[in-house]
Amino acid sequence: MPEVSVTNLGHDLYLIDALMHDRPERLACYLFDTPERVLVECGPSRSISHLFEALDYLGIDDVATLAVTHIHLDHAGGAGHFAARFPTARVAVHTLGAPHLADPARLLASATRIYGEEGMGQYWGPMEPLDPARLLVLDEGDRLSLGGGRSLEVMYTPGHAKHHLVYLEGESGACLVGDEIGVAFPHGHAIQPDTPPPDFDPVAITAQLRRIAARHPAFLGLAHFGPHFDPPRALAEAEERLWEAVAWVEAADPAQDPAPAYRDWVIAGHRSRGTPDEEIAKYDDHTFWGMQPAGIRRWLDRREPPATAASAS
Repeated sequence: MPEVSVTNLGHDLYLIDALMHDRPERLACYLFDTPERVLVECGPSRSISHLFEALDYLGIDDVATLAVTHIHLDHAGGAGHFAARFPTARVAVHTLGAPHLADPARLLASATRIYGEEGMGQYWGPMEPLDPARLLVLDEGDRLSLGGGRSLEVMYTPGHAKHHLVYLEGESGACLVGDEIGVAFPHGHAIQPDTPPPDFDPVAITAQLRRIAARHPAFLGLAHFGPHFDPPRALAEAEERLWEAVAWVEAADPAQDPAPAYRDWVIAGHRSRGTPDEEIAKYDDHTFWGMQPAGIRRWLDRREPPATAASAS
């Protein structure tokens, strides 16, 4: 495993492999090494030391802003630790996510119910609360200065999470999409939806995919993992795979645990589309399978009122 993995994407933009879970290609962070440095994503506290080592390798001694796409632990769990390491940095987040970075107790309690105490230690680690004065609250149309006349434009993109943001930058053509289009590992870059509870909404995601497509970015910077240089294809595949997943869960027996069969179905789909076995293994290893159909089922249950309520009306 490399101690540091940094890729120069041009235009003062670097991809840093944060080696989340001490593994390569688990989380991509994007650093704009510009007069006002901005880092997009920091990952969980459990493995944030790898990010710090990469920043040291690049000679980065200050960061103006850490911008997270959303507050899930694999993206923002180490934000408080990052703020302690870079005491002048602001932490940029959507308005709905900001309270949870200032007081992460509810976020941690929810994650602990899913992963258990052992899983929290194994995967994520603790969250340090952030001083609200250091939070930069963002919403649709805001801009983050990079200095030198450049900036990141903010898109508010609920769907994967209600506090999800996407960042666009004109000179590089980058569109840093977090988890909004799903997961797509390098080489084959086969799209796989990422559909965890509680906020997953495929209608909202579809709207965001089309909004992103209308901006004609040069590439999509996925958090999991890396740049995809054919945005029209990626976005079209993301929408297609998304609704295939919804249809599969809708047809499944809600009384049965769908996770094993869902995993088999997704893997069979990758294989039928020609994804090499070594790439399929990355998707399998990366995915928390139980969460994927659970998020879709939650959306279906909220979308469709129970039969008793329908008949009563």
